[in-house]
Amino acid sequence: MRYTVTVLIAANLALAGCSSSGSSDDKPAPTPTSAVTSSASVAAPSVDQITACADAIAAGKSQDGPECASLSPDDLLAAVQAANRRGRDALQSALDNATSQP
Repeated sequence: MRYTVTVLIAANLALAGCSSSGSSDDKPAPTPTSAVTSSASVAAPSVDQITACADAIAAGKSQDGPECASLSPDDLLAAVQAANRRGRDALQSALDNATSQP
């Protein structure tokens, strides 16, 4: 049981490091031009693509894998955050189970 909790803690810490904001002096992102936002050739990724990427990251695969290759940086961040939430939820569940056993 301790091994499982240790693995979950390590996975959660690794995922949390991927989604941290970095420094406090981040500059706001420039706003895109209308040519970029109105382009019909750029297809928005489906929820299934983001979910597949999150599944891959949660399974321990690299975020550079084929599941995540077509995602924009914002969508990749959403996938990493979803995988991070899953890790935190699994860790909390394992902790709850460990503390509830006599």
